[in-house]
Amino acid sequence: MIALFSSEYCSPVGATAGKNEELTITEALRDPLIAIVMRADGVTSEDFKQLLEAAARELKANLANSSFPPTGGKAT
Repeated sequence: MIALFSSEYCSPVGATAGKNEELTITEALRDPLIAIVMRADGVTSEDFKQLLEAAARELKANLANSSFPPTGGKAT
């Protein structure tokens, strides 16, 4: 699964504390603070989910086409 946010920008809190510093799409959609901001901006959960899934697909495709090894990996 592709994480939504880079650990450089997030801190371990809530559901992700202790296991991973990055939110998954599901966790982001369930986050109460994100929900408040979405409501204030007039963004629906479905619109946000589609945006995040499209971004995840693009990131995955870009990583697959990259010559750089994944984080923690070694170049072959």
